[in-house]
Amino acid sequence: MPLPDQDEHLPDRIEAYVHQAGLELQRRLFRALIEKADQELVLRQRHGRGEAGIQRRGTRPFTFKTTFGEVTVRRSRILHKWDGTMEVPSAVAWNTSHQLMVTRNLRDAVCEQMGDRSAGRSRADVGQCAGDEDLLGRSTIIDIVHQEGDSLVAAQRQRARAILADASEAELAMLGPAVADPGALTGYVDDEPPCDAAEGTWAEWVATGFPGCEPAPPVGADRPREVDAGFVLVEPDEVKTKAQPSTGRKEVWTYTAMVLVAGWQYALAEATAEGLWLQVAALLLELGVLCGRRRLLVLGDGAAWIRSWFEGLEIAPKAMIVCWWHLRKRCYEQLSSAGGPKERRRDLERELLGQLWEGEVEAAIGLLKGALEWARNPAAVADLIGYLERRRGYIPDYQERRRAGLWIASTRVEKHNDWAVSERCKHRGMSWSPHGVLALAALEAARRNGELDGWHREGVLPERAVPEPIQLAA
Repeated sequence: MPLPDQDEHLPDRIEAYVHQAGLELQRRLFRALIEKADQELVLRQRHGRGEAGIQRRGTRPFTFKTTFGEVTVRRSRILHKWDGTMEVPSAVAWNTSHQLMVTRNLRDAVCEQMGDRSAGRSRADVGQCAGDEDLLGRSTIIDIVHQEGDSLVAAQRQRARAILADASEAELAMLGPAVADPGALTGYVDDEPPCDAAEGTWAEWVATGFPGCEPAPPVGADRPREVDAGFVLVEPDEVKTKAQPSTGRKEVWTYTAMVLVAGWQYALAEATAEGLWLQVAALLLELGVLCGRRRLLVLGDGAAWIRSWFEGLEIAPKAMIVCWWHLRKRCYEQLSSAGGPKERRRDLERELLGQLWEGEVEAAIGLLKGALEWARNPAAVADLIGYLERRRGYIPDYQERRRAGLWIASTRVEKHNDWAVSERCKHRGMSWSPHGVLALAALEAARRNGELDGWHREGVLPERAVPEPIQLAA
């Protein structure tokens, strides 16, 4: 080629030419290797069915969409003399469609781009890298992400079922009704289950901060939070995104959880609470909770769907903690709605949080009952009293746990929600289908679990390497 003008733009022009030449070289090499493999496959099958031989009947064009652009190849057709049937051997051997295939590497690149970019931006970036702006359409980009997400979630559910298949009937009974019908996991819900007004049940408290537990030695304030020794910590949560009008709903709910053991964590994402509990159940079995090698501690906002699952477990001992951040937020919101003199309301909030910080739920409820007389909106105070009554068994001495360097807030799952859903799906003007949100959340969870590369490479989830307990729980 003639050299460009000798000016400041010459290096950039040569770089662009070399890039395009490299892409074209990759396409030609890919075409040559694919057609060579196709010919070798025909040669291998030359004896045909019933050893009656074959007859070549020309070729048919087939298009591959690759990371370096679109490549059309010629694939051989053969006639089996035994029964007169026509076949494209490579279509059977390579499990391709009749006309077009998007390669695995391109599908992976699309999913990687869609993790933090819009479909339009992902399409443009993938096309630019491949040297073909029209390589994929926007709808194809979305379909690829949905398909990959659906396949990954199905594999996660299948792995959970396979793990639970080895559990005894007694162990399955300990896991409650969530695993009674693990096959019914295809529905999407967008409303929180109705809240039972009955008081929360009291569990056998064994975790630091609850009555009957020996005080833990204090640790330095600068040390990171830790999971209680001998416990599996489960942080369940839900994240809501605006739904597309075509879904017929206002919000899409995605259920998430972080499962933590000292030095190890695992992220989960599901479309339904039942699906999430199925995967959590498999992890509890793997981590030795059902056989007593570890104990169960749940840390969350205390929503009805979480309490319903927890109270249905027949695992003993077990404990649940209401997230301190959610507890403070709820108190602030309800007292703001209650109205009344501003200074008096602030004094009540400060004293109320002080009592709850030390786990004194009865004293906190007593303060609220006294506020019913002067609050401008006593119904808001009554609602807060009911909120605390339903969760009184799950409010520990947060001060004691903080002093011991243990978790008091579900920040791990909240941060996971930011990574997996909020930072991608909650921008202004965005609306989503249930499949789209779940696909992105599941792919991000697999990436952070260190399983995504293996999934892309092999198409199967690797066996989880869960940590063994240091010693048996007492």
